[in-house]
Amino acid sequence: MYALVENNIIGVMVYVQDLKKASEWYCSKLGFELGAYDYDDFVELTIDDSYVLHLFCRQQFTPYEHPAFTFSTDDIERSHQLLKRRGVEVEPIHTYGDHSSFCFRDNEGNALMISQF
Repeated sequence: MYALVENNIIGVMVYVQDLKKASEWYCSKLGFELGAYDYDDFVELTIDDSYVLHLFCRQQFTPYEHPAFTFSTDDIERSHQLLKRRGVEVEPIHTYGDHSSFCFRDNEGNALMISQF
């Protein structure tokens, strides 16, 4: 059967109302770097000059109630503790068969997740 899509995701979009504040939050709390941006429309966030996600400006939006994707880490405990020290309210770490994860929210209320497989 023909596969309609390939096995990689080329774009992750998160919607926010204030691009400048949100991009500062993602950079200071999660360690992203600012890539291309237009504070009236979008911000590209990178790690080591590689694209990770876009923030898009929407004045009318509803924050993600549940995470739509997960960030990967090789040390879930360390990531959890770093976010707590950076003032981010994090949920407890949950362990499932092959991975552990925890959820938290960005400065605009979007639910996010970090997982270790």
